[in-house]
Amino acid sequence: MTDLPLQGIRIVVTRSKKQAAGLSSKFRELGAEVYEFPVISITPPDSWAPLDEAIEKIKRYDWVLFASANAVDAFVARADEVGIGKEELDYTKFAVIGPGTANALEERGLKPSFCPSTFIAETLVAEFPDYPNLQGKRILWPRTNVGRPYVLDRMTEAGAKVDVVEAYHTSLPANEQEIAERLTTLLWKNVIDVITLASAQSARNLKAILTNGLSKKLGDRNLEVPVGADSITYALEGVVIATIGPETSAAARKHLGRVDIEAKVFTIDGLVDAVARGVQKISQ
Repeated sequence: MTDLPLQGIRIVVTRSKKQAAGLSSKFRELGAEVYEFPVISITPPDSWAPLDEAIEKIKRYDWVLFASANAVDAFVARADEVGIGKEELDYTKFAVIGPGTANALEERGLKPSFCPSTFIAETLVAEFPDYPNLQGKRILWPRTNVGRPYVLDRMTEAGAKVDVVEAYHTSLPANEQEIAERLTTLLWKNVIDVITLASAQSARNLKAILTNGLSKKLGDRNLEVPVGADSITYALEGVVIATIGPETSAAARKHLGRVDIEAKVFTIDGLVDAVARGVQKISQ
């Protein structure tokens, strides 16, 4: 009987609590031992007013852009809240990045009108209908409070009026200190084989959490780092860092120093497949 490809491999999933289960399940099906450390907390914005107002005036927009399932969830929920039904949204053109976002929209009875061939900002812009001639187009972009300005900048330069409204808030988790202490302890004991990152924000937050945990342990003299060594680099030595795509990889290299595995298909399934193949290759 052939062993499962990730049999005995110990993997950290860093997605938010709401989103971790699906990825963890896929890894466990391949034999992995999974540790969930949600380095991202997703909460409502401080005020729903900007999003509600935009939805109430939905007919003035040529496009609504979604870059995540979280944005879809918030948009549809607020549309229900302000009394904008599916019938009115049927005439809206939706642009989505990635199959997960498209599925979230379709599960709510709405159809995407455009999805780029690869799931990154550069492709979204390059393939967007009528780009670079977007003069007079109005685009609503419900999104998180953090993110790259690339899409906004390029579409604005092309003549579009883009209204960016906060649909959800992304931050460090409330139990950051607990996660920091538990994760750094496991890393220092060489318990972890792979850390997975499914967004650029997860790479940024992971650095903050590791810095927090390592600073405390170093201060308490519970561990020592060789003279001249960077504590995060030292803690991650021997750990495979796997990312969902190039944007996440860029953030991981900036904040964590390297990337060992990058998904070729920028989806959760693509990340799982890349880890399964990559870990086997690295271990050979």
